Amino acid sequence: MDHDEYKAYLKQQYSHEIRPLQSVNDVISAFQKKLDIAETELSESEAIFLKMTILNYINDPIKSNLDNLNFISYEVVRNEKSDHYYNHMRITSDNERIIVIIESQLNEITSNCQELKVDMLIERGIDTSHVNQETPEFFAYLMLLDSYNENHRIRM
Repeated sequence: MDHDEYKAYLKQQYSHEIRPLQSVNDVISAFQKKLDIAETELSESEAIFLKMTILNYINDPIKSNLDNLNFISYEVVRNEKSDHYYNHMRITSDNERIIVIIESQLNEITSNCQELKVDMLIERGIDTSHVNQETPEFFAYLMLLDSYNENHRIRM
């Protein structure tokens, strides 16, 4: 399938699943209903993950205000609700954990668990201007939905 066919497929297949953009705080609230998530401090290795994440914001217009950003970290408590994510990451040590980091000014959310990050980005949604203009961000969101659905088909 060529590029244009794939874009048409994505629009046809997933347009009905598009969610309007929510704040990262709304996403955290939604996931707190599904998982046990608690605000936490970062370990030294997790702080390195945050520093690497911050590098993604360097090209952002707010970059001159990076010092003013307020990153909040959460731990996904390991239990039956979160086993899927921990198993996906193959975490077996009690010293490792899944974290979620948000920054509300930028409305950004990330996790050290790629599958959870995708789930949260899908939950977060996309701005309608991207949908209306069919921007690259719109197609990236549709590709997330496609990947999510493909991964869930494989697991079943």
